[in-house]
Amino acid sequence: DINPSAASACKRTCEANKLRYGEVINMDLLVSLSDRMESVGIDIMLFNPPYVVTPSQEIASSDIASSWAGGVKGREVLDRFIPKLGKLMSTNGSFYVVAIEENVPEEICKLLLENGFATAKVISCRRAQNEKLMIIRADMAAA
Repeated sequence: DINPSAASACKRTCEANKLRYGEVINMDLLVSLSDRMESVGIDIMLFNPPYVVTPSQEIASSDIASSWAGGVKGREVLDRFIPKLGKLMSTNGSFYVVAIEENVPEEICKLLLENGFATAKVISCRRAQNEKLMIIRADMAAA
């Protein structure tokens, strides 16, 4: 996680529940994945990015706001990530991402298609208090 408090909380949660984990790393997701996964190919990736619409400067915050701050359209982190995905995914890989209505899911699907995915669509919607949450699925190979 990019947020030190979130990474620390994750580590404490794993320890409290006696869960074995590799390593909790406090870093930018793109740096982590690009260096480690490009040659391997990811079959399934689930991503719950910060998606709340906020001022752009909140994204780089060192406090808890960076956990939800998505910047313009709530998509600055995701929009930065999508162009890297094609190099990370296996030829039959599937990518699932959480979005909200304000993120403009149709545009997210279009970006995924423009960046190497064969299909991209909203597969689930659900209201959680004031948010309309969605799951978008994108596949490298056509079904």
